[in-house]
Amino acid sequence: MKYFTGRGDEGETSLASGRVPKTDPTVKAMGELDELNSFIGNALAKVGFQHRITSDLKEVEKNIYLINSELSGYMEKVKGKDISPISEKTVKELEETMASYSELVKYVPKFSYPNGTELATTLNICRAIARRAERSVAEIDPKNKNILAYTNRLSSFFYMLFRFANSVGKYEEEFF
Repeated sequence: MKYFTGRGDEGETSLASGRVPKTDPTVKAMGELDELNSFIGNALAKVGFQHRITSDLKEVEKNIYLINSELSGYMEKVKGKDISPISEKTVKELEETMASYSELVKYVPKFSYPNGTELATTLNICRAIARRAERSVAEIDPKNKNILAYTNRLSSFFYMLFRFANSVGKYEEEFF
């Protein structure tokens, strides 16, 4: 089976609305979300303990795919899979997940240095990529405003997981 088409050789790609330059802001935002999902996969490979962190990361992975489906205009193709678009409920669920992790780590009113366990530092990379992806999503101003809210929460989610992973790994955090 051939894994390439060559259709992008001239610097264009396809969205549901038609061919667009690969420099299109929507394509850029989708690429940054895809990069985030790749690093989430890397973090999942480093989870050396059975914990709900695995299912929470997989839920975020799925939601990023849903966001990219909406941004690309191809959401109709996944609707048959009993999957809903990103909703206010999705945002609230992520907030509840963050709140539950925040109860497991000590509050500090300072900045954490991005050091720690291998898993924690990977999650911190996810946090930084999530911030960049959020800016790109905000630039395209999607119709579904829940996408903006969800991407806005992602960096906080990854920060909480970064701190939690350091706590579980018994890493002594340093603060600025």
